[in-house]
Amino acid sequence: ESYHMTHLFTATALITLISGTPALADITADDVWDSLTAVYQAMGLDVDATQQRTDNTLNLGNLKASGDFPFDLGSITITTTGFELIENSDGSVAIEYPDNMPIAIALTLPDDMFITATLDYRTTGYRAQAAGDPENFTLDYTIENTALTLTDLSISNMPDYRITAFATVNNITGATTYMAGDMFSLSQHYTSDGMVMNGDFILDNLDNTGEVSNFSVTMDGTKFKSDLVLPATGINLMDLPAQLRAGLSFQSTSETRNNVSRNLVTVGGKVVSDQKTSAGNANDYFSFSQDGIKLDSVYTKYAVDYIMQELPFPIRLDLAKAGGVLVIPLLKSDKEQDFIYSLQLDEMTMGEEIWAQFDPTGGLPHDPASLTLDLSGKGKLFIDLLDFEAMQKVFNDGIKFGELTSVTVNNLDMSAMGASMTSTGAFTFDNSDLETYDGLPAPSGTTTFNIVGLNALMDKLIALDLLPDDAAMGIRMGLSLMTVAGDGEDTLVSDIQITPDGQITANGKRLK
Repeated sequence: ESYHMTHLFTATALITLISGTPALADITADDVWDSLTAVYQAMGLDVDATQQRTDNTLNLGNLKASGDFPFDLGSITITTTGFELIENSDGSVAIEYPDNMPIAIALTLPDDMFITATLDYRTTGYRAQAAGDPENFTLDYTIENTALTLTDLSISNMPDYRITAFATVNNITGATTYMAGDMFSLSQHYTSDGMVMNGDFILDNLDNTGEVSNFSVTMDGTKFKSDLVLPATGINLMDLPAQLRAGLSFQSTSETRNNVSRNLVTVGGKVVSDQKTSAGNANDYFSFSQDGIKLDSVYTKYAVDYIMQELPFPIRLDLAKAGGVLVIPLLKSDKEQDFIYSLQLDEMTMGEEIWAQFDPTGGLPHDPASLTLDLSGKGKLFIDLLDFEAMQKVFNDGIKFGELTSVTVNNLDMSAMGASMTSTGAFTFDNSDLETYDGLPAPSGTTTFNIVGLNALMDKLIALDLLPDDAAMGIRMGLSLMTVAGDGEDTLVSDIQITPDGQITANGKRLK
């Protein structure tokens, strides 16, 4: 999504992951530089620069950051010119960047693949100042405008191509806090106004008669906040479980306004596909810690508009609201751990061009469709999911890495074309009984269903020749076994019970 690109762009442009709570003690330019290099080293990057001292100014030039990717996936090197750290009389340190900084990136990847890129980074109205003490300080910054332009890209073993890319962000204001110790703590927050990103990818024929992919992203503003805690000795991907238990963690929240992205693909000047997505507001939360992974996203006024050469009609979808939550544990434990999965799609509508493909006469209700699925449960992990050697044995030897002990359907609510279904339920699983249900842990529990308007919908589908009579009859016979008539018109209800001895009943009627 484009908001992730925005955060990456802004963070790269700032190149200032430092921080701390202001204090009365002085901080020097060398303290700031030492903290910067220590943080990057903890992230797996070696940092080098020429240093020149002149009175109260530390000039850093020929900056170079390099590191290896895990699992022998290659390496990266980033080089640029440099900046100045100026010690103020009040004990703070100002950071001054040149108006433009060329940046070169070199990637070495498996199978003898090499990628090199050069970028031009420009800022106007950049002001930054660090205050505090060497172990605990804060960098406050403002930038009127920052722009990043891709000036060259070379990819080995690629056919003829040309790529252009440009991104700019206005009115960035933020702060980054740094605290040292056995664990580094980095907290940052920033806001920004309008962002624009665009570019072209032209393949094969450089005279624009080949395939051309043009992308663009715009948004009215961004709010971002993150907290990172990592070992001062550095992140070790082969020892992540132990580092998580020791306190390694990351969490972030972000909000973007009026996010619009578009990707247009043409061949020989003719449109092959044109995809546009937009969201009025997008809110995202992410955390990674010894408690597991949590994702929580909510988008309002989400829309997709997609035109494909192969389709005679455009795909248009609108959602008043779309969201989801995912919580999964990562580390083994003797105790049960919680998991959550939820999905919410409110008031989804399709373009009339789609309806016309199977409902040309308008015989079906074109009501907005909605779906809510809210599941929670408990389970046990016998192996750390981030223990890569142990997980390899799981896949190679079929070792059991965990078990599900319970699932609760907090809410299932579906509605479309005038029909709806709601359900709740809860089940536990006996992992010692793998025989009753052919290798699956034996469940026990109850679930209820309430279905409204289904028969009327099937009648409409039959009238439009979208549902064969015999198929409808089979569905109704199956429903007669599982449901009984409810109090309202065209209402079906069902109460399903599963007992530990393997019996299944529906509304008191024995099914198994």
